[in-house]
Amino acid sequence: MRVATPDPATSLARLKHTARELVALLGPAKDAELRREPEPGEWSPATVVSHLADAELVYGVRLRMVLTGDRPYIPAYDEGVWARRFAELDTDVREALQRWRHLRDSNVRVLDSLDDDEWRLTGLHAERGELSVAAIAGIMAKHDGEHLDQIRAGLAN
Repeated sequence: MRVATPDPATSLARLKHTARELVALLGPAKDAELRREPEPGEWSPATVVSHLADAELVYGVRLRMVLTGDRPYIPAYDEGVWARRFAELDTDVREALQRWRHLRDSNVRVLDSLDDDEWRLTGLHAERGELSVAAIAGIMAKHDGEHLDQIRAGLAN
């Protein structure tokens, strides 16, 4: 499956903006609201935040592998399995948010450091095929938007 490559500057701006949006969404929320599943079996906002932190860890590894390897293999992972296994370990949503924030800041610093040639470096993803650094940043930005919407919906219930 070929992934469209968005403009790196647009993706980077989105990645930088997500932190403000997450803080604004989570700041006024009570712990009970954050832990409530919108529907049985759906992720609570707290689970989404935990997932975002785990995904940021994975994206950081993927970026670093592509930037330092010769078209490296990029394994897939099952985010649902990870959420079921690891989300309950994040007993404090704000600590999960801090974990995400540290990882995001690190990944943004990496992306901010890239020259044009580095944005075009590629790896071979197990499910998506060839991915450039720019494509990975675009996937990250899209992922942010989807999960911010999920948190908004969860908090609206």
